[in-house]
Amino acid sequence: MHRRQFIKACAGAAATASIAGSMPAVASNGYFSRPGLQLFTVMTQLDKDFDGTLKTVSDIGYRQVETMGSFNMSAKELQTKLLENNLVTLSQHLMPGDLYQSFSRYNRGELTWDEIIKIFIHAFDFSKVETFIEEAINRAIPLGQKYIVWQVNWQKEYGMKEVKQHLKAFRTAGKMCKEAGLTFAFHNHDHEFQPLKGTTAYDILVQETDPDEVKMEMDFMWASYAGVDPAAYLRKYPGRYKLAHLKDHDKSGKIVLPGQGVEDFTELLKAAEEAGIEQSYFEFDQPVNPIEEITAAYKYLSAIPRK
Repeated sequence: MHRRQFIKACAGAAATASIAGSMPAVASNGYFSRPGLQLFTVMTQLDKDFDGTLKTVSDIGYRQVETMGSFNMSAKELQTKLLENNLVTLSQHLMPGDLYQSFSRYNRGELTWDEIIKIFIHAFDFSKVETFIEEAINRAIPLGQKYIVWQVNWQKEYGMKEVKQHLKAFRTAGKMCKEAGLTFAFHNHDHEFQPLKGTTAYDILVQETDPDEVKMEMDFMWASYAGVDPAAYLRKYPGRYKLAHLKDHDKSGKIVLPGQGVEDFTELLKAAEEAGIEQSYFEFDQPVNPIEEITAAYKYLSAIPRK
């Protein structure tokens, strides 16, 4: 480990220790029994009233949150705001450079879908992987986070060329995170499960990366939407899954709140715990009334029996 990385790792240990007293209940296998929240779901509210929205999230009962970078503020400032509201964060989704500002503009209707897609693809330029992973590491350590998650793949085509680009990027990211005392993970959507040369892009990404350096955040809904059994993947690749996203979809494919669609969350949460997933987050890709939605999701998911 380089000296700079050693210093960062020490800083991360200190940050983690400072929040230990605020951590939610955790089982002996590392599983957080209380549902977490991916804060994208309330991004519009955060942009209007960041502190007030965090308080509302905490008042509902959430304790673990997954961030989008550090929301266009310093990691130290964000950590302070989270702790003031009895919230902690285990993981972040990558927000390279000024991507969060652009995403906020999109949420305000100032950018079209095609425009924000182009911005995302540019932000995740494969030639800049080392730069934006180091940026994420520098955010994660003072936040006491453990996982850095690559959450997007919006190329128009996803063939072997794109798979090889991602493999190279994931290997670089995995090594960088490991050297800094963190863990890199990949979050799926649905198109990674489409047939590709007798297998799928997703299987290639799991099989051809180092299990010690590249983990997975399973989005159960997107896997199910693609026509695969997400629990079967947890059994197929033991030890690879550390995080999960929880949402539901109806028979037509429309994203709905947990309990309103086809997913069996009792079985999914059981499979998640048995697979070694440390935290499951509620996420709603198309929020309409975010506070009502995260309240309903928390009540439903919290009522599901755990071990």
